[in-house]
Amino acid sequence: MFGIILILVCIGLFFLYFFMTMGKPVYDCWLKDYDYAHRGLHSEEVPENSIPAFEHAIRQGYAIELDVHRSKDGILVVFHDDDLERMTGRKGRIEDLALTELQTLRLAGTEEKIPTFDAVLKAVGGKVPLLIELKNTGRAGRLEVDVCERLKGYEGKFAVQSFSPYSMRWFYKHAPQVLRGQLSATFEEGAEAIPAWQRWGLRHLLTNVMCRPNFINYEKNGVKQPIVERLRKSGVPVFAWTIRSEEERKAAEPYIDALVFEQFEPQGGKHAQ
Repeated sequence: MFGIILILVCIGLFFLYFFMTMGKPVYDCWLKDYDYAHRGLHSEEVPENSIPAFEHAIRQGYAIELDVHRSKDGILVVFHDDDLERMTGRKGRIEDLALTELQTLRLAGTEEKIPTFDAVLKAVGGKVPLLIELKNTGRAGRLEVDVCERLKGYEGKFAVQSFSPYSMRWFYKHAPQVLRGQLSATFEEGAEAIPAWQRWGLRHLLTNVMCRPNFINYEKNGVKQPIVERLRKSGVPVFAWTIRSEEERKAAEPYIDALVFEQFEPQGGKHAQ
């Protein structure tokens, strides 16, 4: 009797796991038609997440991955790190400064400023798709609301993504027409800003039950995992971040539908027509 109960429990847990990790497949969608220039097509001379980096990506026909924060005075700005020091030399969090203060800073020793999200939308103007990461690791709030509001009048192709399942759940509930992706990783190092329990759930994509993502953007070292493979077979596109060489591209290619790349241009990369 105990053996039968144990078998039934195991079967139940399997189906629960299967249900919890389901995505929401999208078919005949543009998501798989492009490779994505990570923070624009940047270099030592052209800083990441800058208008010139995005213009360079456009000229080469690549879709653009970028990051969005909210400044102290509620302006959406395009910048990756929580802390300003690596890219601007100034210590402090980007959310603690108003736009007027942020505009006095320069990116990576160049004359380029931190661009606003509105300025980037205007510069790209629908020429190539945008993959917009919401820099949020916790509960949804004004960032999600403001990004969604800015995108209402945008005529180009775009999708949103985040490490926060709460952020993607907000779009699932309030803007289901917007393509949304769950960012994830093996979390073997870094990511201390994300609570340990959430990292575990993200690693195994258990958080999919909250937001039913249309695509998965997984760290390149984890795309071979069975759960990622199963989701891809079910019709959920899988991206790999961040590919930095032809060797890494070739290793990931059998397991993914698109690259998020930097520091090189992939051979035979998927470009905008």
